[in-house]
Amino acid sequence: MDFNSDKIKKYTGLAIADVLPAKAAKMYLACLEYMHEAFGDNVEYERLSEQILLCDETRDFLYSSPNPTRYQKGTRPILEKTVSDVCNGCATDKEKVLAILAFIRDLRLKFDGLDFFYGGTEEELIKKGERFCERVSRLMVSLCEVAGISGRIVFHSRGHITSEIWLDGKWSYFDPRYGVFFTDSSGKIMSVDEIVANPNAIDSQPDWVTAYVSDEKTAMPNWRENHKKYFDVRELQLMQHYSLADSHKYHFEWMPNYEYKGNVKREEAHKRYVDAINEYLA
Repeated sequence: MDFNSDKIKKYTGLAIADVLPAKAAKMYLACLEYMHEAFGDNVEYERLSEQILLCDETRDFLYSSPNPTRYQKGTRPILEKTVSDVCNGCATDKEKVLAILAFIRDLRLKFDGLDFFYGGTEEELIKKGERFCERVSRLMVSLCEVAGISGRIVFHSRGHITSEIWLDGKWSYFDPRYGVFFTDSSGKIMSVDEIVANPNAIDSQPDWVTAYVSDEKTAMPNWRENHKKYFDVRELQLMQHYSLADSHKYHFEWMPNYEYKGNVKREEAHKRYVDAINEYLA
């Protein structure tokens, strides 16, 4: 089975709404509408057409071994230098991924969380000190790809975007916005699917894991409770394989801060999205 098989296409992009119950479909479509109003025809919206719903019909496909990374060495020298600097001294892929996670988690400190524009290439996200989830998740996957490690973007349907990275022969969940991940009783980093099946693991993490959590207390004072929401069984978990080799397919234009915050259509779409979430969960 591959991405172009009829079975997978049925659970990909806009087609996902056709296989969901009515209220879940309404929430999903409202989410897509909001993302388009927020970002326009830009990479953050464009890549959603390729995301795949995690469900019984796609689980085996999504949790199989990934194809080799497709990054071509020399094509993104700034990203290569970043990975080289960040991963200096790392002996294993796990050490590299955790170093990249911590680097991205702390990018916001460059300008104390101020946002001058939205969007941008991965190089621009690093330069400006990106902090928003839809972009730092893209950056996480990109830097891991440069390091030769496969990754993908994860979209939680109630409005948070994270990632999964291929480590130790399995998919492993990372939230680069907040430096969050979870380990099982054997110490292996859990996947989205594993956390949904065992949400109590969120409450029983060792100190070395929680030490990675961002100190941005004003943004996320209750990180455990927030992540329990993202792994609720009612949440739609959507996964999209993003590669720097496909950058020609996307647009990376900037959107000035005032245009984003002053977009009335975005605010209206966001309200419809929130209303649809509440209706779905009622």
